[in-house]
Amino acid sequence: MASVARKSTGIESLDGLVQGGLKEKSITLLEGDAGSGKSTLAVHYLLAGIQAGENGVYVSVEESRESFFDNMGVLGFKLEDYEQSGNLIFHELNAQQLRDFLDKGVLGVEDQIIKVQAKRFVLDSISAFVLLYDTEAKQRAAVHKLFEKIRSWGLTSVVVSESSDVHSALGLQYQVDGWIRLYYRKMGQERLRTMEVLKMRGTKHEATEVVYRIEDGGIKLYPHERVLMQEG
Repeated sequence: MASVARKSTGIESLDGLVQGGLKEKSITLLEGDAGSGKSTLAVHYLLAGIQAGENGVYVSVEESRESFFDNMGVLGFKLEDYEQSGNLIFHELNAQQLRDFLDKGVLGVEDQIIKVQAKRFVLDSISAFVLLYDTEAKQRAAVHKLFEKIRSWGLTSVVVSESSDVHSALGLQYQVDGWIRLYYRKMGQERLRTMEVLKMRGTKHEATEVVYRIEDGGIKLYPHERVLMQEG
């Protein structure tokens, strides 16, 4: 049987949980609590691509370029360097613009994807976009159309989302190929970050929560630490 092409997440220990990385041309939902490090993980993913010779596009729906680059700079990610070299495209828009673009059949980033011959794509985040639609049926249809558009580009994509019951209602977990959940829980007097791979089509993945921390240089997993589920 031919091996499946995979894209590194940028975190070696996370790759080890999903048979080496995300399947090529797949869409992975990266869902998490506020402060859990969703955007940080998404940056790890794009920079791994750049290091492998694959350019990337980051579409930010909620945060400005200046704020995003400053926040990532604190962790040691010098995104300006990758932007200046043409390996990283940062495209900033708001949720309404995303809806307008989608209604017209384009998202406004196609020309940039073609220009840099991008292989990786991040949308951060889908949450505000979904809330622009007033019924569940319209939300479901909009998300389906958005994912169809993303799939048409043939990129390996990560879609970021805040944790919400809306996911279950819209069936997001059924529309994506992969689903990674990040938790940021109060445990006694401290907070603990853990991640769990809930779904990864065509992949034998670990089905346990793994402790991770956000340090200088980004996210580091601690798979040997036990998680004691006694929330405070």
